Amino acid sequence: MSLLTGFAVVVTEAALAIYRKLHAVHFGVYGATMVGKTTLHHQLRTRGEVQQIKERTVGRHRASRKYVKLDGDAHTLKTADIGEEAIYWKEWLKDMRERKVKYVIFMIDHRHLDNDSNMDHQIAWKFFVDAMINDYWPDGKKKKDADFPLAVGIWANKYDIWGEKYPTEDILKHKIFEPFKYGMSKLNDRGIPCFKYIVSAKSDPAMVYKGIFTMIKDY
Repeated sequence: MSLLTGFAVVVTEAALAIYRKLHAVHFGVYGATMVGKTTLHHQLRTRGEVQQIKERTVGRHRASRKYVKLDGDAHTLKTADIGEEAIYWKEWLKDMRERKVKYVIFMIDHRHLDNDSNMDHQIAWKFFVDAMINDYWPDGKKKKDADFPLAVGIWANKYDIWGEKYPTEDILKHKIFEPFKYGMSKLNDRGIPCFKYIVSAKSDPAMVYKGIFTMIKDY
């Protein structure tokens, strides 16, 4: 019996591995300009140090598959690189709607800490939160339960640049997240949990992969 049980476990694990490789988990990656979204896409596709990306993303690119592994676990993701200027923000909603995005990564960096008059992130965040808690799509069609994301991660990128400048003993209470607390509260009230995370998308693939796997596992 134990031999049969062991065989069943092996078969189940093999089937799960095949399913995860074939079945893509849809992630949406959004945020203000020059925050590192394209860098994150490159990191998911080719693990390692990502070269400096100077060209800005224009429009909405076709979603692509990325197979990621961490500590013996693996998943296939699908993400699409989308322009970050305000004229493209509605493309975020089209991306979510057409691909049925299950997890959202909203990326920020430290610019609002360096300059408290810089509102790039806050304005983009307000647009995103208002769209998420709205029961209707921009064309007036009512959303279904499946149209809402399972979780929203607010990822503070470029930690390798700002980490020493703005230290803290508890990263989850770091002041970098302070301007976004009200929006996170509104999402939570709508039944969409939020996940605060710090990351260096350009230089630390382990941080990126750990954040992805944590969102899938916990939400």
